[in-house]
Amino acid sequence: MQLTYQKLGQDHPMYGKVDFLVADGTTPICYKTKTGYFPLESNASVTSVTSPIATAEVDSKPLYVLSFKVNGEAEEMTFSSKKKLDKRIALFSEKAFITDMKTTVYKTIV
Repeated sequence: MQLTYQKLGQDHPMYGKVDFLVADGTTPICYKTKTGYFPLESNASVTSVTSPIATAEVDSKPLYVLSFKVNGEAEEMTFSSKKKLDKRIALFSEKAFITDMKTTVYKTIV
C-alpha cells in the first residue's frame, strides 16, 4: 500500500472543508484535516469534518500496580487479577511496617 495525499480542486464538494484526500494509488480511502482523519461517505457533512475519526476500540486488560513502603523503602508489585490484588492489600494492611499503599490501574494491550 502506498498512500498519496492529494490537494482537492475547487470543483470538489469538500474543498475548503478538508486539507487532503488520502488515496491508495487511485482508490480514495479517507479525508485528512488538521484535527485528524475521517472516512469517505456519500453523506459527509460539515459536522463530521469537525470531529475526527473516533479511536478504535482496542482489546485491553487491566494491570494493577500496588505501590507501598516497607520500613520507609518504596516498593511496587504488579497484578493482573483484581482478586489477587485485594488479597495482598488485606494481608499488607495487617502489617504495621507496611504503609502508604496506593493502587494504580493501567490498560495493557492484549
